[in-house]
Amino acid sequence: MPNIKEFKFENKSELVAKLNKNVIKALSTGIEINGKASMLLSGGTTPGPLYQSISQSELEWEKVFFAPADERWVAPDHKDSNEKLIRETLIQNQASNANYIGLKTSPENPIDGQKETEILINKMPRPFDIVLLGMGTDGHTASLFPGVQDAIEAMDENNDQLCAAIKRGNGEVDRITMTLNCLLDAKKIILYFYGDKKLAVFEKAKEAKSLSLPVSYLLHQNKTPVELYWSV
Repeated sequence: MPNIKEFKFENKSELVAKLNKNVIKALSTGIEINGKASMLLSGGTTPGPLYQSISQSELEWEKVFFAPADERWVAPDHKDSNEKLIRETLIQNQASNANYIGLKTSPENPIDGQKETEILINKMPRPFDIVLLGMGTDGHTASLFPGVQDAIEAMDENNDQLCAAIKRGNGEVDRITMTLNCLLDAKKIILYFYGDKKLAVFEKAKEAKSLSLPVSYLLHQNKTPVELYWSV
């Protein structure tokens, strides 16, 4: 099984401080070596305090490119948009002049918009210096959900697209997500989540690669190092 580094913390503030340093170091190294750096970002509410902390760090932010690892197909100012969260927490303060690449394009649905989004992602320096991902209690990461055919195709090792449309049905909002191969085109992947319930899911995913736990596809590969950042 691939080596996965696990960092577990007594409290969330300690985790955020340590992860902040990790992120800034990775981006700084990218700038030093390549003249620019890139990072894929997790959505949801968990990383908000981390993003606020990162935004106050000193860096040549005009040389940094950000994009979310996935996005709901809603307007960028919609309350459920990852872009709205990221712009309000990370593209602020010292980091206000960082480059942000949104995934939502003008077509009415992500199937029609996929090609435009792919062109936008191609503007980012790759491999990504760092990919930050969360995980749900169902084992999903980015918008790679269990039991969803679009997600299964996006996780196929032969899928050479950078992003894929995800239709979950049941009234759920359509999404666009980075494919598994795109996520793995990185120098480092960080999984970041809280709570004992999610930790138990993570431990289960470490046992074997399974479509029922999409995050396991990140854990059972030898291409990209994975680090866990966790607290209660």
